[in-house]
Amino acid sequence: MVIFRIIRKLIVYGTGRKEGTKLYDGYVQLNGQEANDYISKIIASQKPVMVAKFGTIELNALVSHLCNKQESYSLKDYVDYFRGEKPTLWWKIKIDSLCSNAGFFPNDSSLLENFYQVYHQAIKNIDVLGSYIYNEKYFAQDLVNSVKVDLDGYYAPFLYNRPWTKKLEGRKVLVIHPFIDEIKRQYANREKIWSDTDVLPNFELLTYKPIVSMLDKKTEFKNWFEALEKMQSDIKKIDFDVAIIGCGAYGLPLASFVKNLGKQSIHLAGWTQVLFGIKGKRWDDLPQISKFYNDHWIRPGQNTKVEGFTKIENGCYW
Repeated sequence: MVIFRIIRKLIVYGTGRKEGTKLYDGYVQLNGQEANDYISKIIASQKPVMVAKFGTIELNALVSHLCNKQESYSLKDYVDYFRGEKPTLWWKIKIDSLCSNAGFFPNDSSLLENFYQVYHQAIKNIDVLGSYIYNEKYFAQDLVNSVKVDLDGYYAPFLYNRPWTKKLEGRKVLVIHPFIDEIKRQYANREKIWSDTDVLPNFELLTYKPIVSMLDKKTEFKNWFEALEKMQSDIKKIDFDVAIIGCGAYGLPLASFVKNLGKQSIHLAGWTQVLFGIKGKRWDDLPQISKFYNDHWIRPGQNTKVEGFTKIENGCYW
């Protein structure tokens, strides 16, 4: 196993490739304004719908699990591994990143099969996929009926004419995100955050603070599955029309759950905070986003910082 990894590194770097997530836009069907307009249309329909994306860490764990389950490996499998295009082969998978960054717990790779089953059912429910990763191909059959859009057309309605968020006007919008205090404060100030007030129109804002379990943060639950079930039980009791969701590995399955309730879900993930004018290091370093900052944008409060938060992409959300 160690020898295989050494050979992989030598080949990857020797050929100028990169290890890790391979970004890819070849599956995208609608870009930019067209993507934004399509999402506007499906939200306006008020029919149950799920708009989502894969987290890079979650998808890598799912694909690693699939690779690990193979009964045999072809020459192509070995070649793809050595070229950096296949994350693993038969050896035991480490899920450290899934736990520390995305909030899965406990750190026990024997639970990956259950995690895969939860995600697999949720993936089948996606109507619109924000597509950007080559390894989405492993779920191509499950996503055959989903419309693939680019990330900007989905994440960044403020870049376009007629932002899709305008269709939230007059609706009951539930935001599921750890920064709920900041989101409430910012929404009250919404007309000063964006020059185009259609980006944050007038709707009934409801909030739900999800369980935070990243970086080994202790919870009252035995595992990630119990925590997910508790959130589903809570959300089911809330009267809302549309959910905007950003909460690590819980996000995609919660988006599926919301659709199954007969409602609409938009899994904005980390970009949820941007919509509400909340800064983060990830966007400080993106001029196409940080150019929208003004005196009314804020940073998450100190109380939102999990111990060791800088280990999450150098504290990207703060």
